[in-house]
Amino acid sequence: MLAIASGPIKSEENYTLRLASWGAPTAAQVVDFTSTFKDEVEKASGGRINVQTFPAGSLVNERAVPTAIQSGVVDISLTTMGSWSSIVPTAGALNTVFFRPTAENFDKVIGPGTGLFKALDDDMASHGVRLLAALYNGPVVVVSKTPMKSPDDFKGKTVRVFDRLTAEIVQSLRGAPSTIEVADVYPALQRGTVQAAIGGLEGAIGLKEYEVGKYLLASNGEFGLLLTGYVMNRKSLEALPADLQKIVLDSAYNASRHATQAMIESYAKELGQMQAHGMTVTTLSPDTVEYKQFADALEPLARTQEERFPKELIRQVLDAQR
Repeated sequence: MLAIASGPIKSEENYTLRLASWGAPTAAQVVDFTSTFKDEVEKASGGRINVQTFPAGSLVNERAVPTAIQSGVVDISLTTMGSWSSIVPTAGALNTVFFRPTAENFDKVIGPGTGLFKALDDDMASHGVRLLAALYNGPVVVVSKTPMKSPDDFKGKTVRVFDRLTAEIVQSLRGAPSTIEVADVYPALQRGTVQAAIGGLEGAIGLKEYEVGKYLLASNGEFGLLLTGYVMNRKSLEALPADLQKIVLDSAYNASRHATQAMIESYAKELGQMQAHGMTVTTLSPDTVEYKQFADALEPLARTQEERFPKELIRQVLDAQR
């Protein structure tokens, strides 16, 4: 009778989180993060959370991530931080030629628990988004049909870009930027729609761009850093009980460290693989004339970018890298 009077006993509620990614599904930023995150969340939650994964842009493509996350079309997604630069000032300050942490100090600069990670998370939270992970993709590379070893080689060329930073770099080098989804780079190079493409090394090798471009320029930080990560709809996170929110955040931090380490280890190997596939690989080195030429050509852009943001934010970004 007491049980009837008090109503039915409520069981623990189960939740489903939709996690989207794009680009090569075998890339470390996809497989190493999503598999670790999914396993840890489902195990730590005792099955109360089910993580559904949607790879290769099957749910959300690269450019649609900000809208999809903010609107709740997807709960979690891989993203380029440059995608948020127009509405999130901290993301904008990181999407510059002067933000260039190395593989060795990346976690110290913007890993989980750092001041810069928290600043970016707080900034995104005001737009209904939470930062789950910041990932080291290494310096961007340029895949091209002809050699692109100096600023003059960019003059008059149509170059695929993926965000504001890479577009500004190409414009500073007197080229013509063309925004193309990562999955469309291969046919664009093949058909000659673009003569070169800026992107991540993982994506270039995963999508077999070496079949349509015979030259690769490894920018070695002169073009800034390709910073990606995973973001989550804030309401989706806050809809979870407090204990499950902690599990999601802790699992994401662990997965980010695992994925970043895998990405760092794979970078040098992937440059070697590109050479093995017949590409001519050029890595900008500080002791070369070409490195200084690019540095001189992009110095005005760096000054312009610094002037866009509050001095305190610029100081925080620069101090974090010291």
